[in-house]
Amino acid sequence: MDQRELELISSMHSKHALSMACLTYRRIGDAELSEDLVQETFLIACCKPDEVYNHENPEGWLYSTLKKLTMREMTKAYRSEVRIDLDDYNFADEYEEPELFMESYILQGLSDSERELILWRVDEGRSFKEISDIKGISEMACRKRVSRAFMKCRKLLIK
Repeated sequence: MDQRELELISSMHSKHALSMACLTYRRIGDAELSEDLVQETFLIACCKPDEVYNHENPEGWLYSTLKKLTMREMTKAYRSEVRIDLDDYNFADEYEEPELFMESYILQGLSDSERELILWRVDEGRSFKEISDIKGISEMACRKRVSRAFMKCRKLLIK
């Protein structure tokens, strides 16, 4: 690292370290970790002085690097949160939820064909290609029919 690169990084540290720490604190809510991330940012800058010095916006480089480090920490914290494995609990003894199908929710006022299209698409999760093959129509026609059935449902809900 030559003298001009050292002066640039040193001046940026004195100008931006506090605001960088405050910004990071607002994102993660941990003052010590925020300061550590700012220090790590400047450490990276010291390891890559020519990259910082030759960058068109050295301050932008710092903030971008800090953002990446902050996101890495936030991802790491998210992944390390305690997760409850629901398979360890036997809820069947306490409560047994009845299996309800979409058919019980479809509004009256739809034709049998419209009801069938919605059930196949939503309840059974069939693709437009599968439905079009069953109905013997083109996939585009199938998409239009399903779309019209959903629009009719929306209109019936609004009434």
